[in-house]
Amino acid sequence: MSQKKSTFAVTPRLFVPHRRPIILPEAFYGFRRPRTIDPQDIYHAIWEAVAGLAYDQSFLTQWAAFAHKYCDQIRTTEDAVRFANEALALLDDPYTRVLDPEKTGEHNDERVGTLVGIGVVFEGDPDSQGNLVIARVLENGPADKGGLKAGDVLLKVDGTALAGKDRKEVIDLITGEEGTTVKITVSRNGAEVDHDIVRGIINVPTVRTERLGKVAYIKLAAFMQDDTVDEMVAALTEHSDADAYIIGLRYNPGGQVMNCIRTASLFLDEGEIVSIRQRIPFRGYQKTTYRLAADRLVTEILDEDSGRTYTQEMPREKNLAGGKPVVVLVDNYSASASEMLAGALKDLGRATIVGKATYGKGIGQTVQPMLGDTTLIVTSLRYYNPSGHWVGDGHKNKHGVTPHHEVDLPEGAMAGSPEDAQLNFALELIGKQLAG
Repeated sequence: MSQKKSTFAVTPRLFVPHRRPIILPEAFYGFRRPRTIDPQDIYHAIWEAVAGLAYDQSFLTQWAAFAHKYCDQIRTTEDAVRFANEALALLDDPYTRVLDPEKTGEHNDERVGTLVGIGVVFEGDPDSQGNLVIARVLENGPADKGGLKAGDVLLKVDGTALAGKDRKEVIDLITGEEGTTVKITVSRNGAEVDHDIVRGIINVPTVRTERLGKVAYIKLAAFMQDDTVDEMVAALTEHSDADAYIIGLRYNPGGQVMNCIRTASLFLDEGEIVSIRQRIPFRGYQKTTYRLAADRLVTEILDEDSGRTYTQEMPREKNLAGGKPVVVLVDNYSASASEMLAGALKDLGRATIVGKATYGKGIGQTVQPMLGDTTLIVTSLRYYNPSGHWVGDGHKNKHGVTPHHEVDLPEGAMAGSPEDAQLNFALELIGKQLAG
């Protein structure tokens, strides 16, 4: 039985489009990889990789002081990870971090859509008391079997009051090892109810669809999973008879770059989707521009150091949406790859954007496997919408994508409910577009 723990944390992410992880040469580590790995070697490999992969190199002068700072304190892999993360605080970048072996396993599970948890989704702001409200219960998941329902207000987890706690704190309390039981106390119709939920493996669908008359509402939860594009193709094919599409990117934290680019292809005939300036490992920088032609995806790459350019071409997904009206719903939680998609469709005039300004994370990370089954996630790129707009660093500079129509979600309303003013506005807008 699996003993992995998953966090379900909604963390804005954009990962560089490597089909495989970068394999660093043995010379990089300064030795041949030993069968028994010294924890200090784990730390030193991470230290050197950060210098070679990080986008912003302004920290390098100070970074040298951390090369041997913790050597006499590192005894275990856990020590190596902890002190590496302490050193990384110098970058003042919450997205650059090191994962221990357990978190590495969770990260890999997330890519294939298999997680351990109870199977609930939060898609709204806390209520007036600071408690999260369950927006959706995954069908046949542990929470569904245990009696939780959409609209339940979370009050306690194993007796710990949740009022005022942020999403990640709540998620960390709820999740745990497969097969263990967690007591969830909720408020339902004014009464407190306890539910004992047995944590289990959750298969998380990325795409959900809903037919609203002649309009297909396609909700895309993230770009993380490897089958994201396949799910989007299936959704558009199923609703090929729709007159228009609403694409829901609210609460979408991002994911893989290529998933975003391939998804954009489903709505566009041609045009630039995004340009990415990223660090060349242990060298300078390159600028990569992804552009759609009628029958292919063209990738133009400029090596800034040498000035050399070259082009790659690959097959593209067909524009399944044709020229039908498209409205994209975004909010303050739409981040990273979802901002890339919304920005491209906005700048190319392909979609109308409705909702609130997006999160503002125009950076991405390289996911680099390291020694001792650890993983380094390091910010290695910035991306720009077709107009040249940078949506920000998701930290101190958060610009986001501004919607064509700014619409608030009423306090207490859940996405998709009758009170969902953003969705209702989108439907009214499409109605006017179809009426001509």
